[in-house]
Amino acid sequence: MKGPLYHLYVIMKKDLTEFYRVRARLVSMILLPILLMLLFGYMFPSNGTITHIPIAIVNQDQSTGAINVINSFIYTAESSGTFNVITYSSLSQAEQALLEGKVYAVVIFRQGFGQELSTGSATVQVIVDQMNPTLDQIVTAGIQQIFSQLNVQLSIAHGFPASSFGTILVNFQGLIPGALSSFEFLAPGFIAMSVVMGGLAGLAMAFSRERELGTMDGILMTPVSRFSIVMGKAMAQAIRGIISGIIIVILSILLFGVKIYGNVFLMAIILLLGILAFTGLGIIATSFVSDQESAQMIMLMLEMPMIFISGIFYPVLQLPWWLRDIAYMFPLVYTVTGFRSVMVMNAPLSAVWNDVLVLLIYSIVTFAIAIPLFQRMVTK
Repeated sequence: MKGPLYHLYVIMKKDLTEFYRVRARLVSMILLPILLMLLFGYMFPSNGTITHIPIAIVNQDQSTGAINVINSFIYTAESSGTFNVITYSSLSQAEQALLEGKVYAVVIFRQGFGQELSTGSATVQVIVDQMNPTLDQIVTAGIQQIFSQLNVQLSIAHGFPASSFGTILVNFQGLIPGALSSFEFLAPGFIAMSVVMGGLAGLAMAFSRERELGTMDGILMTPVSRFSIVMGKAMAQAIRGIISGIIIVILSILLFGVKIYGNVFLMAIILLLGILAFTGLGIIATSFVSDQESAQMIMLMLEMPMIFISGIFYPVLQLPWWLRDIAYMFPLVYTVTGFRSVMVMNAPLSAVWNDVLVLLIYSIVTFAIAIPLFQRMVTK
Protein backbone atom coordinates (compact mmCIF):
# COMPACT_ATOMS: atom_id res chain seq x y z
CA MET A 1 0.00 0.00 0.00
CA LYS A 2 1.42 3.36 -1.00
CA GLY A 3 2.06 5.89 1.72
CA PRO A 4 1.50 9.63 2.20
CA LEU A 5 4.79 10.60 0.52
CA TYR A 6 3.75 8.91 -2.69
CA HIS A 7 0.35 10.59 -2.59
CA LEU A 8 2.08 13.93 -2.01
CA TYR A 9 4.23 13.27 -5.08
CA VAL A 10 1.22 12.37 -7.22
CA ILE A 11 -0.67 15.55 -6.25
CA MET A 12 2.40 17.70 -6.81
CA LYS A 13 3.04 16.13 -10.22
CA LYS A 14 -0.59 16.60 -11.26
CA ASP A 15 -0.59 20.32 -10.41
CA LEU A 16 2.77 20.95 -12.07
CA THR A 17 1.70 19.05 -15.19
CA GLU A 18 -1.52 21.03 -15.37
CA PHE A 19 0.44 24.25 -14.94
CA TYR A 20 2.86 23.26 -17.69
CA ARG A 21 0.05 22.45 -20.12
CA VAL A 22 -1.40 25.96 -19.83
CA ARG A 23 1.23 27.83 -21.80
CA ALA A 24 -0.01 31.28 -20.82
CA ARG A 25 0.74 30.58 -17.15
CA LEU A 26 4.13 29.08 -17.95
CA VAL A 27 5.21 31.98 -20.14
CA SER A 28 3.97 34.54 -17.59
CA MET A 29 5.80 32.80 -14.75
CA ILE A 30 9.09 32.89 -16.69
CA LEU A 31 8.76 36.38 -18.13
CA LEU A 32 7.62 38.24 -15.00
CA PRO A 33 10.85 37.92 -12.95
CA ILE A 34 12.93 38.61 -16.08
CA LEU A 35 10.96 41.79 -16.81
CA LEU A 36 11.20 43.00 -13.21
CA MET A 37 14.96 42.41 -13.02
CA LEU A 38 15.56 44.20 -16.33
CA LEU A 39 13.25 47.01 -15.23
CA PHE A 40 15.01 47.64 -11.92
CA GLY A 41 18.41 47.23 -13.52
CA TYR A 42 17.81 49.88 -16.19
CA MET A 43 15.44 52.36 -14.58
CA PHE A 44 18.03 53.73 -12.15
CA PRO A 45 20.81 55.75 -13.82
CA SER A 46 24.31 54.42 -13.14
CA ASN A 47 25.59 57.77 -11.86
CA GLY A 48 22.51 58.41 -9.71
CA THR A 49 21.76 61.81 -11.28
CA ILE A 50 19.13 63.20 -13.64
CA THR A 51 20.32 65.15 -16.66
CA HIS A 52 18.81 67.42 -19.32
CA ILE A 53 15.87 68.53 -17.18
CA PRO A 54 13.78 71.04 -19.18
CA ILE A 55 13.32 74.38 -17.42
CA ALA A 56 11.94 77.72 -18.64
CA ILE A 57 13.29 81.25 -18.54
CA VAL A 58 11.13 84.37 -18.71
CA ASN A 59 12.91 87.69 -19.15
CA GLN A 60 10.80 90.71 -18.20
CA ASP A 61 13.78 93.07 -18.13
CA GLN A 62 15.56 93.95 -21.37
CA SER A 63 18.43 95.79 -19.71
CA THR A 64 22.01 94.90 -20.63
CA GLY A 65 22.76 93.63 -17.13
CA ALA A 66 19.78 91.26 -17.13
CA ILE A 67 20.55 89.94 -20.62
CA ASN A 68 24.18 89.26 -19.68
CA VAL A 69 23.15 87.32 -16.57
CA ILE A 70 20.55 85.32 -18.50
CA ASN A 71 23.05 84.39 -21.20
CA SER A 72 25.53 83.29 -18.52
CA PHE A 73 22.83 81.30 -16.76
CA ILE A 74 21.81 79.49 -19.98
CA TYR A 75 25.42 78.71 -20.88
CA THR A 76 26.23 77.37 -17.39
CA ALA A 77 22.99 75.36 -17.13
CA GLU A 78 23.30 73.66 -20.50
CA SER A 79 27.07 73.14 -20.49
CA SER A 80 26.77 71.22 -17.22
CA GLY A 81 24.26 68.85 -18.84
CA THR A 82 21.83 69.21 -15.93
CA PHE A 83 19.27 71.41 -17.67
CA ASN A 84 17.82 72.16 -21.07
CA VAL A 85 16.71 75.80 -21.05
CA ILE A 86 13.65 76.95 -23.00
CA THR A 87 12.95 80.68 -23.33
CA TYR A 88 9.35 81.94 -23.18
CA SER A 89 8.20 85.44 -24.03
CA SER A 90 5.58 85.62 -21.28
CA LEU A 91 5.07 84.26 -17.79
CA SER A 92 1.63 82.87 -18.67
CA GLN A 93 3.12 80.73 -21.45
CA ALA A 94 5.81 79.41 -19.11
CA GLU A 95 3.29 78.57 -16.39
CA GLN A 96 1.13 76.77 -18.96
CA ALA A 97 4.18 74.72 -19.99
CA LEU A 98 4.78 73.97 -16.30
CA LEU A 99 1.22 72.72 -15.87
CA GLU A 100 1.50 70.58 -19.01
CA GLY A 101 4.71 68.97 -17.79
CA LYS A 102 6.85 70.40 -20.60
CA VAL A 103 9.17 72.08 -18.08
CA TYR A 104 9.88 71.46 -14.41
CA ALA A 105 10.70 74.99 -13.26
CA VAL A 106 10.32 78.58 -14.44
CA VAL A 107 13.13 81.09 -13.78
CA ILE A 108 11.78 84.67 -13.86
CA PHE A 109 13.88 87.80 -14.25
CA ARG A 110 11.49 90.55 -13.17
CA GLN A 111 11.37 94.08 -14.53
CA GLY A 112 14.11 96.16 -12.88
CA PHE A 113 16.41 93.20 -12.27
CA GLY A 114 19.37 94.88 -13.99
CA GLN A 115 18.87 98.12 -12.05
CA GLU A 116 18.71 96.26 -8.73
CA LEU A 117 21.81 94.27 -9.66
CA SER A 118 23.78 97.46 -10.29
CA THR A 119 23.08 98.56 -6.72
CA GLY A 120 24.43 95.34 -5.21
CA SER A 121 21.73 92.63 -5.20
CA ALA A 122 18.71 91.48 -7.18
CA THR A 123 16.15 88.72 -6.73
CA VAL A 124 15.27 86.00 -9.21
CA GLN A 125 11.98 84.17 -8.76
CA VAL A 126 11.83 80.43 -9.49
CA ILE A 127 8.54 78.52 -9.71
CA VAL A 128 8.79 74.74 -9.34
CA ASP A 129 6.09 72.31 -10.43
CA GLN A 130 5.70 70.51 -7.05
CA MET A 131 4.85 67.26 -8.80
CA ASN A 132 7.67 65.13 -7.41
CA PRO A 133 9.61 65.95 -4.20
CA THR A 134 12.78 64.15 -5.35
CA LEU A 135 12.87 65.93 -8.69
CA ASP A 136 12.03 69.28 -7.07
CA GLN A 137 15.03 68.95 -4.76
CA ILE A 138 17.34 68.20 -7.70
CA VAL A 139 15.97 71.15 -9.70
CA THR A 140 16.16 73.67 -6.84
CA ALA A 141 19.65 72.55 -5.81
CA GLY A 142 20.89 72.73 -9.42
CA ILE A 143 19.47 76.21 -10.02
CA GLN A 144 20.82 77.47 -6.70
CA GLN A 145 24.27 76.14 -7.54
CA ILE A 146 24.28 77.91 -10.93
CA PHE A 147 23.39 81.24 -9.37
CA SER A 148 26.05 80.73 -6.71
CA GLN A 149 28.60 80.33 -9.51
CA LEU A 150 27.29 83.46 -11.23
CA ASN A 151 27.58 85.38 -7.95
CA VAL A 152 31.26 84.50 -7.75
CA GLN A 153 31.80 85.55 -11.37
CA LEU A 154 29.96 88.86 -10.86
CA SER A 155 31.83 89.62 -7.67
CA ILE A 156 35.20 89.05 -9.34
CA ALA A 157 34.37 90.82 -12.60
CA HIS A 158 32.49 93.84 -11.29
CA GLY A 159 33.22 94.05 -7.59
CA PHE A 160 29.59 94.03 -6.52
CA PRO A 161 29.08 94.19 -2.72
CA ALA A 162 29.05 90.66 -1.29
CA SER A 163 26.46 89.42 1.20
CA SER A 164 25.82 86.15 2.97
CA PHE A 165 23.29 85.27 0.27
CA GLY A 166 25.32 86.43 -2.71
CA THR A 167 24.67 89.18 -5.23
CA ILE A 168 21.76 87.35 -6.92
CA LEU A 169 19.15 86.11 -4.49
CA VAL A 170 16.89 83.21 -5.48
CA ASN A 171 13.30 82.96 -4.27
CA PHE A 172 11.75 79.51 -4.79
CA GLN A 173 7.98 78.98 -4.71
CA GLY A 174 5.36 76.59 -6.06
CA LEU A 175 2.31 77.20 -8.20
CA ILE A 176 0.18 76.20 -5.22
CA PRO A 177 0.64 78.45 -2.16
CA GLY A 178 1.73 76.81 1.07
CA ALA A 179 3.90 73.81 1.79
CA LEU A 180 2.58 70.51 0.49
CA SER A 181 3.32 67.26 2.29
CA SER A 182 5.07 64.37 0.56
CA PHE A 183 1.90 62.29 0.78
CA GLU A 184 0.00 64.94 -1.18
CA PHE A 185 2.39 64.29 -4.06
CA LEU A 186 2.03 60.52 -3.77
CA ALA A 187 -1.72 60.33 -3.05
CA PRO A 188 -2.93 61.13 -6.61
CA GLY A 189 -0.70 58.40 -8.01
CA PHE A 190 -1.94 55.88 -5.45
CA ILE A 191 -5.56 56.79 -6.16
CA ALA A 192 -5.18 56.53 -9.94
CA MET A 193 -3.21 53.30 -9.67
CA SER A 194 -5.71 51.64 -7.31
CA VAL A 195 -8.75 52.61 -9.36
CA VAL A 196 -7.32 51.86 -12.79
CA MET A 197 -5.56 48.63 -11.85
CA GLY A 198 -8.68 47.46 -10.05
CA GLY A 199 -10.68 47.95 -13.22
CA LEU A 200 -8.07 46.15 -15.29
CA ALA A 201 -8.01 43.09 -13.06
CA GLY A 202 -11.72 43.11 -12.24
CA LEU A 203 -12.98 43.01 -15.80
CA ALA A 204 -10.50 40.34 -16.84
CA MET A 205 -11.50 38.22 -13.86
CA ALA A 206 -15.18 38.76 -14.61
CA PHE A 207 -14.87 37.32 -18.12
CA SER A 208 -12.60 34.41 -17.21
CA ARG A 209 -14.66 33.52 -14.12
CA GLU A 210 -17.93 33.44 -16.04
CA ARG A 211 -16.37 31.27 -18.73
CA GLU A 212 -15.11 28.83 -16.08
CA LEU A 213 -18.47 28.71 -14.30
CA GLY A 214 -20.39 28.38 -17.55
CA THR A 215 -22.61 31.40 -16.88
CA MET A 216 -21.23 33.14 -19.94
CA ASP A 217 -22.93 30.52 -22.11
CA GLY A 218 -26.25 31.42 -20.55
CA ILE A 219 -25.71 35.13 -21.26
CA LEU A 220 -24.78 34.37 -24.86
CA MET A 221 -28.01 32.44 -25.36
CA THR A 222 -30.03 35.56 -24.61
CA PRO A 223 -30.80 38.13 -27.36
CA VAL A 224 -28.04 40.43 -26.12
CA SER A 225 -25.38 41.76 -28.49
CA ARG A 226 -21.70 41.14 -27.86
CA PHE A 227 -21.18 44.90 -27.79
CA SER A 228 -23.72 45.26 -24.96
CA ILE A 229 -22.05 42.47 -22.96
CA VAL A 230 -18.60 43.98 -23.22
CA MET A 231 -19.67 47.58 -22.61
CA GLY A 232 -22.04 46.60 -19.81
CA LYS A 233 -19.27 44.84 -17.94
CA ALA A 234 -16.87 47.70 -18.69
CA MET A 235 -19.26 50.33 -17.30
CA ALA A 236 -19.89 48.18 -14.22
CA GLN A 237 -16.15 48.13 -13.58
CA ALA A 238 -15.96 51.88 -14.22
CA ILE A 239 -18.66 52.59 -11.62
CA ARG A 240 -16.94 50.28 -9.14
CA GLY A 241 -13.65 52.07 -9.83
CA ILE A 242 -15.13 55.54 -9.32
CA ILE A 243 -16.71 54.44 -6.03
CA SER A 244 -13.38 52.97 -4.94
CA GLY A 245 -11.65 56.21 -5.90
CA ILE A 246 -14.13 58.29 -3.89
CA ILE A 247 -13.50 56.14 -0.81
CA ILE A 248 -9.71 56.47 -1.18
CA VAL A 249 -9.97 60.25 -1.66
CA ILE A 250 -12.16 60.63 1.45
CA LEU A 251 -9.76 58.54 3.55
CA SER A 252 -6.79 60.55 2.25
CA ILE A 253 -8.50 63.80 3.23
CA LEU A 254 -9.69 62.64 6.66
CA LEU A 255 -6.65 60.64 7.77
CA PHE A 256 -3.71 62.31 6.04
CA GLY A 257 -4.83 65.88 5.39
CA VAL A 258 -4.65 65.63 1.61
CA LYS A 259 -6.18 68.63 -0.16
CA ILE A 260 -7.91 68.77 -3.53
CA TYR A 261 -6.91 71.93 -5.39
CA GLY A 262 -8.49 71.16 -8.75
CA ASN A 263 -11.81 70.44 -10.43
CA VAL A 264 -13.37 67.24 -9.03
CA PHE A 265 -15.43 66.68 -12.18
CA LEU A 266 -12.29 66.81 -14.36
CA MET A 267 -10.56 64.39 -11.99
CA ALA A 268 -13.47 61.96 -12.36
CA ILE A 269 -13.34 62.20 -16.17
CA ILE A 270 -9.62 61.34 -16.19
CA LEU A 271 -10.19 58.37 -13.89
CA LEU A 272 -13.14 57.16 -15.97
CA LEU A 273 -11.14 57.31 -19.20
CA GLY A 274 -8.24 55.56 -17.48
CA ILE A 275 -10.52 52.75 -16.32
CA LEU A 276 -12.04 52.33 -19.79
CA ALA A 277 -8.61 52.29 -21.43
CA PHE A 278 -7.42 49.60 -19.05
CA THR A 279 -10.56 47.50 -19.26
CA GLY A 280 -10.19 47.35 -23.03
CA LEU A 281 -6.56 46.40 -22.57
CA GLY A 282 -7.56 43.76 -20.03
CA ILE A 283 -10.04 42.13 -22.45
CA ILE A 284 -7.39 42.01 -25.17
CA ALA A 285 -4.73 40.59 -22.88
CA THR A 286 -6.97 37.81 -21.49
CA SER A 287 -8.92 36.96 -24.64
CA PHE A 288 -6.63 34.03 -25.35
CA VAL A 289 -7.11 32.29 -21.98
CA SER A 290 -10.20 30.79 -20.41
CA ASP A 291 -9.27 30.29 -16.72
CA GLN A 292 -8.86 32.78 -13.91
CA GLU A 293 -5.35 31.76 -12.88
CA SER A 294 -3.93 32.37 -16.35
CA ALA A 295 -5.76 35.69 -16.56
CA GLN A 296 -4.33 36.74 -13.19
CA MET A 297 -0.80 35.85 -14.30
CA ILE A 298 -1.15 37.91 -17.48
CA MET A 299 -2.60 40.86 -15.56
CA LEU A 300 0.25 40.70 -13.05
CA MET A 301 2.81 40.70 -15.86
CA LEU A 302 1.21 43.86 -17.26
CA GLU A 303 0.59 45.63 -13.98
CA MET A 304 3.92 45.26 -12.18
CA PRO A 305 6.16 46.95 -14.76
CA MET A 306 3.61 49.72 -15.39
CA ILE A 307 3.42 50.58 -11.68
CA PHE A 308 7.14 51.32 -11.51
CA ILE A 309 7.54 53.24 -14.78
CA SER A 310 4.34 55.29 -14.62
CA GLY A 311 5.75 58.07 -12.43
CA ILE A 312 3.93 57.13 -9.23
CA PHE A 313 7.05 56.48 -7.16
CA TYR A 314 9.87 57.47 -9.49
CA PRO A 315 10.18 60.39 -11.95
CA VAL A 316 9.53 59.32 -15.53
CA LEU A 317 12.18 61.83 -16.56
CA GLN A 318 14.83 59.79 -14.76
CA LEU A 319 14.14 56.68 -16.81
CA PRO A 320 16.41 55.84 -19.75
CA TRP A 321 15.00 57.31 -22.98
CA TRP A 322 13.96 53.93 -24.38
CA LEU A 323 12.23 52.91 -21.12
CA ARG A 324 10.53 56.30 -21.05
CA ASP A 325 9.18 55.65 -24.56
CA ILE A 326 7.84 52.28 -23.40
CA ALA A 327 6.16 53.94 -20.40
CA TYR A 328 4.32 56.38 -22.68
CA MET A 329 2.86 53.44 -24.61
CA PHE A 330 0.65 52.57 -21.62
CA PRO A 331 -2.32 54.60 -20.38
CA LEU A 332 -1.32 54.59 -16.70
CA VAL A 333 1.28 57.34 -17.27
CA TYR A 334 -1.34 59.67 -18.77
CA THR A 335 -3.86 58.82 -16.06
CA VAL A 336 -1.43 59.48 -13.22
CA THR A 337 0.02 62.64 -14.82
CA GLY A 338 -3.35 64.17 -15.68
CA PHE A 339 -5.01 63.23 -12.38
CA ARG A 340 -2.07 64.52 -10.32
CA SER A 341 -1.87 67.78 -12.29
CA VAL A 342 -5.54 68.53 -11.65
CA MET A 343 -5.60 67.40 -8.03
CA VAL A 344 -2.32 68.94 -6.84
CA MET A 345 -1.71 71.86 -9.23
CA ASN A 346 -5.29 72.89 -10.07
CA ALA A 347 -4.55 72.38 -13.75
CA PRO A 348 -7.41 73.32 -16.12
CA LEU A 349 -8.61 71.15 -18.99
CA SER A 350 -6.34 73.01 -21.40
CA ALA A 351 -3.28 71.89 -19.43
CA VAL A 352 -4.24 68.19 -19.32
CA TRP A 353 -5.96 68.04 -22.70
CA ASN A 354 -3.17 65.92 -24.15
CA ASP A 355 -3.61 63.31 -21.38
CA VAL A 356 -7.39 63.29 -21.80
CA LEU A 357 -7.12 62.96 -25.59
CA VAL A 358 -4.62 60.08 -25.38
CA LEU A 359 -6.82 58.22 -22.88
CA LEU A 360 -9.90 58.77 -25.06
CA ILE A 361 -8.12 57.45 -28.17
CA TYR A 362 -6.69 54.55 -26.18
CA SER A 363 -10.19 53.62 -24.95
CA ILE A 364 -11.71 53.74 -28.42
CA VAL A 365 -8.91 51.73 -30.02
CA THR A 366 -8.73 49.05 -27.33
CA PHE A 367 -12.49 48.49 -27.35
CA ALA A 368 -12.53 48.43 -31.15
CA ILE A 369 -10.06 45.54 -30.88
CA ALA A 370 -11.54 43.95 -27.75
CA ILE A 371 -15.10 43.44 -29.02
CA PRO A 372 -14.14 41.33 -32.08
CA LEU A 373 -11.68 39.38 -29.90
CA PHE A 374 -14.46 38.73 -27.41
CA GLN A 375 -16.67 37.53 -30.26
CA ARG A 376 -13.96 35.11 -31.36
CA MET A 377 -13.29 34.00 -27.78
CA VAL A 378 -16.89 33.02 -27.03
CA THR A 379 -17.38 31.23 -30.34
CA LYS A 380 -14.45 28.85 -29.90
